[in-house]
Amino acid sequence: MRDDTRPRRTRRGVLPAAALAAALTLTPVAAHATPDPSTGPAATVLPPAATADPGPCPPLTRLRPRDFGDPADLDNPHQPLPPGTEITLQAVANDGGALLPHLVTITATDLVKNIDGVWARVLWQRDWRDGAAVESALVFQAQDDHGNVWQLGEYPELVENELPAGAPGTWIAGVAGARAGIVVPGDPDRDEPPYLRAEAPAIGLLRCGLVIRTSADEVCAPAICYDDVLIVEEFSPLLAPPVRRSYVPGIGLVAAAQANSDGETLFLSGRRGLTVAERLAADWEAVQLEDRAYETSEVYAETVPLRFGAGDGDAAAVRRLMSDRLRH
Repeated sequence: MRDDTRPRRTRRGVLPAAALAAALTLTPVAAHATPDPSTGPAATVLPPAATADPGPCPPLTRLRPRDFGDPADLDNPHQPLPPGTEITLQAVANDGGALLPHLVTITATDLVKNIDGVWARVLWQRDWRDGAAVESALVFQAQDDHGNVWQLGEYPELVENELPAGAPGTWIAGVAGARAGIVVPGDPDRDEPPYLRAEAPAIGLLRCGLVIRTSADEVCAPAICYDDVLIVEEFSPLLAPPVRRSYVPGIGLVAAAQANSDGETLFLSGRRGLTVAERLAADWEAVQLEDRAYETSEVYAETVPLRFGAGDGDAAAVRRLMSDRLRH
């Protein structure tokens, strides 16, 4: 039985504005405070993860909250994603190099979420095909003190005819046996064996990572070539096609190629800092996406609400505008 005293949200039209403002506490997370999952306004008690066989890709290291001094600051040189950053990936046909009507946008919001005792940065990711969004997702990533970038969960909402169509692929570390894994290692080593990228037995998810090259030369997009590229292959023993991701120091993800019938590679086509108004819009979209997550996903219902957690120059203005919006 769910504990009805646990803080959670409902749709804006049901919950009064004052109660909503209380639910989304827009208080910055202390930048260098070690998270404590047992105390504080974002404390939560989640079911312990099931003891699992390490399988084909054991964790590269243990997930320990005490190892995350400033977890929402994603500054790994191979994946720098400060709040207010947006990257765009454009699909290109592997045969002929023509641009395809497929785009992916990833926005680092000003929001954080406490998952499995760790504050994670909330990324808002959208998948566009033929000019229409087919998926809108909340992705939760955090960085430990050794520079490892972890993924702690995902709420990938499908979109059909511009309407939400459920999110059967939702998983949250610490709930229903799901385990977090590492997206980008802090100290990549091609001699390391495959490591856990993400696992969620309830939905049949198992992703592994393997460092292929640490400093590849001449990795080329349609208009530019990169040197000193980190190449990480993500694969699944459950037969999903592997994906090779290329990361450039100081830039981040520049290419993702999947071995499937689509025959396409996603290349970085844009990286920019958002304006205050754009950051506010992205944060608001993420909040509304979480509203639907609480209503549609029992897994997501086990989590505590988003919090504001950004400390750069524009964060104060975004926080003030978000607070004003919640009061109306």
